[in-house]
Amino acid sequence: MSTDRHRVVIKPATLEHVPAIQSVGLLTWPATYLPFTSPEYVLANLNTWWTREAVEHSVRIDRTVIAVDDNEVIGTLSLGECEGDSVIWKIYVVPAAQGRGIGSALMRHAIEVAGNDRALRLEYVQGNEHARGFYERHGFRHDCDEDPGDGTITVWMRRPSGPCLPRIAGTD
Repeated sequence: MSTDRHRVVIKPATLEHVPAIQSVGLLTWPATYLPFTSPEYVLANLNTWWTREAVEHSVRIDRTVIAVDDNEVIGTLSLGECEGDSVIWKIYVVPAAQGRGIGSALMRHAIEVAGNDRALRLEYVQGNEHARGFYERHGFRHDCDEDPGDGTITVWMRRPSGPCLPRIAGTD
């Protein structure tokens, strides 16, 4: 995918990318979640899912990729498994790079890697309407809601297995 000056590349993450992946989390989480959660929620999740140890674990265990533009990591995606389905555990693009198709490129990568033999699942926090719309444009549909007991509702979405769904205009 081309940008004005550079070509964004999606490539496998390595342990040397961990600090850059952490930066993606630090830049995206407050901007994404503060409008509909609390500072305590954001800090708790940064301290759980974006620590060096947590990101290293994801790079080792999941299929984690990064989006790189001019040698700068501007996005990340982690794809794992749960209950026989492929699951997108993380998909984030730094705010300054959003709206350029990078999230869609990461999503296309996840869909391709998951293949047609397995459903693909993901979750988001209720109130994140931007994420919900983005996921729906990529063929995901509501599956179930979960109450994690932290004052939020986790919404699970699922993209069925099988042949690719028709592309919908405006998938960014």
